[in-house]
Amino acid sequence: MTNPISAVPRLPVLGGEPWYITGYPDLGKLAYGADHEVVDHAIWQSYDHKWHVWACVRGTRVGRLLYGWQSDRLEDTFWEPVGITLRVDRGRGESINDWSGEEWIQSPFVIRHLRGYSMFYGGHNTEQGECQICLATSADGSHFQRYENPDLPIKGYSRVFVGPGEARDPMVLHVGSQWICYYCGHDTGQRRPCKVFARTSDDLLHWSQSRAVSWGGFASGTGFWSTECPFVVYREGYYYLFRTSEYTAPARTHVFRSQDPFDFGLGNDSKLITTLRLAAPEIVQVDGQDYVSTVEDLKGGIQLFKLNWV
Repeated sequence: MTNPISAVPRLPVLGGEPWYITGYPDLGKLAYGADHEVVDHAIWQSYDHKWHVWACVRGTRVGRLLYGWQSDRLEDTFWEPVGITLRVDRGRGESINDWSGEEWIQSPFVIRHLRGYSMFYGGHNTEQGECQICLATSADGSHFQRYENPDLPIKGYSRVFVGPGEARDPMVLHVGSQWICYYCGHDTGQRRPCKVFARTSDDLLHWSQSRAVSWGGFASGTGFWSTECPFVVYREGYYYLFRTSEYTAPARTHVFRSQDPFDFGLGNDSKLITTLRLAAPEIVQVDGQDYVSTVEDLKGGIQLFKLNWV
């Protein structure tokens, strides 16, 4: 835990006007005209310094898939499309018996560490009736291969944990000697309230049991998807949790500040500090400057703001 005397509480504010880093993805024969939408996404820099964004695209002819773009500079507009980057592999235990046979792969997050890169993503339904978080790995941050979990009864499955409820939207933060995976889901057997859960790991492969770290309050309510897309950053002695309650305009992402990475207000708004017009934000930092993304324009593409702390 941090020293409360040295901690400096900050308030995140959007700086200036946003710009588009992606356009609308061309899915060819997998599209229903222009019915698909760009939602949860990951932004990262590979070993060769190229920037990448992979986004979940929903409303396609097959369900949900990942589509990618790349650029030499984070601040470039309309990055180069690279096409579909990942679809469900049911042989790896992903999207088992999903609605109407649809593919559901979503919400990627990429983190760099000493062994390379790890991409966590939602693999949706399992044979257990709850949803799963899956893993792909890469040495260079450009080419990913699914993890094959050796600890499961069925070998070759890409999942690292299941549930509770509709587990999705993972992001991972290194805190002290451990990793924390934040994600949203529901208590087993319930569809509401949506909660932010956390699990810890020493190796990014084996994860603890889940614990709820944020939900409820007046700001976002206690609906099915009131705490989507959690994202946590650490700044000057405090942890800041961003969680989305509305995607469509006007989008709403609520920001909570805490010195405890496992408590951002349990059923209340006691740690709420602001609400930003963002949807499914990802935060990246370059040379000390933070940037935050949004998909409020679901059919226009991903936009990027500068994010300042005051």
